Amino acid sequence: MSTNRSKKIIGTALWTFTLGLVLLARLPVLEAQAPLKKITAGTSTLGGSTAIIYVTQKAGLFERYGLDAQIVYFGSGAIAASGLLSGEAKITLMSASSTLAAAIGGADVVQIGGLVHKLAFGLMVASTINNFQDLKGHSVGIAGFGGASDFAANYIIRKEGLVPGKDVLILSVGGQPERLSALSAGKVKAVLVEPPFTGTAEKLGFRKLVNFPSLDLEFQTMGLVTTRAFMKSERKTYLDFLKAITEGIHFFKSRKKESMAILASILKTQDRDALEEMYLLYARYLMPDVPYSSIKGIQNALDLLALRNPKAKGKDATDVVDDSLVREMEEGGFIAYLRKTYSVGELK
Repeated sequence: MSTNRSKKIIGTALWTFTLGLVLLARLPVLEAQAPLKKITAGTSTLGGSTAIIYVTQKAGLFERYGLDAQIVYFGSGAIAASGLLSGEAKITLMSASSTLAAAIGGADVVQIGGLVHKLAFGLMVASTINNFQDLKGHSVGIAGFGGASDFAANYIIRKEGLVPGKDVLILSVGGQPERLSALSAGKVKAVLVEPPFTGTAEKLGFRKLVNFPSLDLEFQTMGLVTTRAFMKSERKTYLDFLKAITEGIHFFKSRKKESMAILASILKTQDRDALEEMYLLYARYLMPDVPYSSIKGIQNALDLLALRNPKAKGKDATDVVDDSLVREMEEGGFIAYLRKTYSVGELK
């Protein structure tokens, strides 16, 4: 074999080897440039309890896990459930009350993660209401029937010795801005709203008659809900969605400045005091680091639902829960990775 031919063969082999290395090096880039998976997520309310999905979106975390998440605002739990069942949304953020109502009605809904395990509402009242008994003969405004605000209204009215629907009327008013408008217009004497709307209401001259977080009542105020059919057909998509949301929780808890800027944009408010109240309440007290469902919180919702709906009696809270994706994240080391990456607890 001639020297020139040998050099040519060796040169060809080296070029082929080098090309192979270049292509291998580009594989992660090519994979990263793959089209994002589109998914539509619905929210039942606009406030602190659903803020995390907007923080996750604006921080670019859905894209990190290969998703193009579009968010649809439904305005109430009942409408959000309808949107899920119609296929308008593939996953919704809604309360245990809404999830249970849909399940008892025959829908194959399932909660795959829990975002807020306690009630964050404030019962804001007109200046003429000095105590709870003064509400007798008047109305309380809520988002819609079957949701978290409906549960909270029924709970507190019964706790104070009055009868919902008889002594105190419960009216479906709509979203939190709509509730605040109804209170300002005198259409109702009280409304249930979450921060930052509680702070806004106080600046308008209304008073907080009941502070629900101080009651320490466990309730699944907000969960991630889909259908078993959707989850079975696209399990990886839902795992990626949960990963994005869970990283969003850690981002939210450790990046105060960035998170509050996102909240101000989404909620269209520059009320620093109200935003601060909301941020600290959710970051420190109401939102768990790992989004397991609250079985006790769902059971509390089920117990109250059973007072109005005989079909709810004998049901088990675990019937509407599947936390297998959260366990998969934790057992696979994803939660440990997030705890190393983010300094949760150190509000920056």
